[in-house]
Amino acid sequence: MQTVMSTLDPSDTTRQSPTFLPSLALLHGELRMLHGMSLHEYLVLGVVGAAEGRAVPVAELTASLKESGTRMTFVLKGLQAAGLIERDRRAGDRRTVEVTLTGVGRARLAEAEGTARTWLRGHADRQPAG
Repeated sequence: MQTVMSTLDPSDTTRQSPTFLPSLALLHGELRMLHGMSLHEYLVLGVVGAAEGRAVPVAELTASLKESGTRMTFVLKGLQAAGLIERDRRAGDRRTVEVTLTGVGRARLAEAEGTARTWLRGHADRQPAG
């Protein structure tokens, strides 16, 4: 998907830009149905998982995903209730909340990653109707 997106020139107004919304909606549905998580939750877990065991400050998550703190808190509460993440205050700075994956979260992310990769390979060559 990055290859397709990187070839689009935002200044080129002579052609209509393809929309990826239908494809993203389908991927969201696959993640929901197979793994019980939304596309947004998958992205959050992906950022935390990419930290390779390092606790990720919530502020870093919000910056990485260009998300509001309020929305991120809502998503993190759901992920924590599902047992996929742990949220803890940083020992040296109690104002900072950090997120780590649980063992269940790591396994669920790996399963969802497999689904997303397979799904994207199968849909990457399809161009939206435009």
